[in-house]
Amino acid sequence: MTAAPETRGPKATRREYVAVLLMLAAGGGLGLLASRRPWGTAEVPSSFTVEAAEVTGNDLAPLVSAVPLVALAAVLLMPAVRTFGRRIAGGILAALGGVMAVASATVTADLTGRVERWIADAPEHSGRIENLTTEPMWAVLSVTAGAVIVAAGVVIVWHGPRWPSMGARYERPASARSASPRSVSAADPGPARTGNGRRDTPTSAAQTWDALDRGDDPTA
Repeated sequence: MTAAPETRGPKATRREYVAVLLMLAAGGGLGLLASRRPWGTAEVPSSFTVEAAEVTGNDLAPLVSAVPLVALAAVLLMPAVRTFGRRIAGGILAALGGVMAVASATVTADLTGRVERWIADAPEHSGRIENLTTEPMWAVLSVTAGAVIVAAGVVIVWHGPRWPSMGARYERPASARSASPRSVSAADPGPARTGNGRRDTPTSAAQTWDALDRGDDPTA
């Protein structure tokens, strides 16, 4: 005895759709915030002053700020994409989220060294580096944001084609689109016939006055 296949109602499908869009918005917003925060700071003495150097996630891995922008754009564009297009979009989001998570994790594994090298290579900082500190929390949040985008992309690939799309309620059903002209003409009997067998066609005002000028009876 086989179990009946699970059916999902429109409310459950709509809730899933909204949940995935919220996941994309959360992953994009969190990733964008983390990428713009300083992942490391240091002091670089110069001839007369001590300059403070800040290194953001975008400095260490530019993809960590580009991928969240794509995810946020997908939140706005997803309602306009349908069926196969959603599968493609979900696959792209999952791939980009994975790249973002891996890049952030790679930087996190050697955060101090990468911050130090970035400051040393910056042309505006030529002195020795002192009091270097790191903020691994932002790097970890960037990894988390990438993982959330991956999860949302995978769900879009598998379930996206079933979700409602923009303008779907205004489309004609398939039965109406496939109706043949013959069936439409059969339903329309055309102008009614009078008792003498002639069709009772509508007459314009100009035709009525022309008939009166000729001395004809337009009602005959």
